[in-house]
Amino acid sequence: MLERPIPGRPGWRDAVGCYPLFACGEQSRLGEDLAELRTNGLVSLVLTTDPMTGPAGLDLERWFGAVARPWKDHYLVDMSVPLETAASKHHLRNARRFGRHAELTVVEDPSSLLDQWCRLYGELVARHRITGMARFSRDAFARQLALPGTVALTATAAGEEIPCAIQIWYTDGHRAWHHLSGYDRTGYRWGGASYALVAAALEHLRKLGVRETNLGSGAGLEHDPDDGLSRFKGGWSTHAKSSWLCGAVLDPVRYAELGDNRSSSYFPFYRDPSRTQVEEVVHAGQD
Repeated sequence: MLERPIPGRPGWRDAVGCYPLFACGEQSRLGEDLAELRTNGLVSLVLTTDPMTGPAGLDLERWFGAVARPWKDHYLVDMSVPLETAASKHHLRNARRFGRHAELTVVEDPSSLLDQWCRLYGELVARHRITGMARFSRDAFARQLALPGTVALTATAAGEEIPCAIQIWYTDGHRAWHHLSGYDRTGYRWGGASYALVAAALEHLRKLGVRETNLGSGAGLEHDPDDGLSRFKGGWSTHAKSSWLCGAVLDPVRYAELGDNRSSSYFPFYRDPSRTQVEEVVHAGQD
């Protein structure tokens, strides 16, 4: 988890789960962790569970208390299902179309892509006006690309030397997660590099022994199956499963001192953008 200062309260801190999903090796012992956190001086904690590992059988409502509810559907892929069966005809057609114009490569050393990745992500930042935590720094990307289990693929148009698209995935044992994708203008031609890269990535992950893959959710703070990103990810998935939004008040006294929370459904209420006028953008693995 990440500790963060609470504006206007020197020395006060709360915690948030890491982007984009909270990871826990033994989720059945999460209640013990929360009990310990209540003695560590933090005011509150908010996190989003990973639908591939929870929350079935977990007593989230009792452990967290303040908030424990289904949030956004994530699009999952059962890797035992052949790609030609799981994916839509539209997606497969676009993947083949782009593949006729570019070379797709699984990169052995993802860290070697740092310069090219930062270039492509910079275009994504400008196109979608990404701000806040989602506007990762070069140092953050250097660490991300060096993480064990990182898988990176590139698409390079015929006759070109630098990639027009890069896609980053994370693996852990028999599970994998799509992290981020970045494209320049060429990456949007010929049906789109996004289709070709996902198709190539799923086939590569299957060879690595991955059994289930999480493509992530749609854009925005609420689930909308009709938004473009949801339709894109839904076209690859075999099923969908909800993540859970969980929030705990760790220090009730100081939490109450921060004001009246009855007028906001946001948790923690004191970070509600409509109250604080502070822009906080949730970045859900933009395509």
